[in-house]
Amino acid sequence: MKSLPFLSLTATALVAALHVSPASAVDGYVTAGQDPDVPVRSRYGECVHDYGWQPGMRFADCEPAPVVPVAAPAPKPEPVVEAPAPAPQPIPQNVPFRLATETFFDFDKSVLTPEGQAALDDVANRLAVSQYNTIAIVGHTDRIGTPQYNQKLSERRANAMRDYLVGKGVAAEKISASGLGETNPTAQCKNLRGARLIACLQPDRFAEVTVSGTVQVSVAPSN
Repeated sequence: MKSLPFLSLTATALVAALHVSPASAVDGYVTAGQDPDVPVRSRYGECVHDYGWQPGMRFADCEPAPVVPVAAPAPKPEPVVEAPAPAPQPIPQNVPFRLATETFFDFDKSVLTPEGQAALDDVANRLAVSQYNTIAIVGHTDRIGTPQYNQKLSERRANAMRDYLVGKGVAAEKISASGLGETNPTAQCKNLRGARLIACLQPDRFAEVTVSGTVQVSVAPSN
């Protein structure tokens, strides 16, 4: 099966509340401000709907693929009696995936939170049944601290995610880890100090994983 290139996305750390200031560019869905083709996702990987969302709307891979009912086999004339034809098997489809979340790391930390570990477990499971060439991990920080310190912190976060995936059996030679420090801020936190500022800047403390390849899902065939 031919592999398709993955989309690129952003938010705070490998797998569920998102890092960007949401901006609705698609009816029914909240999308990333810098990339309107990228849906904002919750900490559980689900796309965030806006007030205009209605059942039946679809965007990217946000909603399950519709299941097309299989028509019942036509009745056979008497006296010939035949068993109904078996339902067609699902057809595999290739769906690119990417993870960006702000729940992987606490303030000024590069140790994965339990939520971050669970998210990376999900990514490792998906990689086990996917076709992929490379995995890019990029760490980010908030603006608190010097640029030099934050650059190193973002690199430590990316390395922590890489090491966790390797420990789950993902090939180390396919993973690249890097950091962008505080260069990609999204939170708007004016006139705040102390704990309130730290809490407000949480969306800037994120990491992202982009897989170059495809993960297979199955949908029912259409007639």
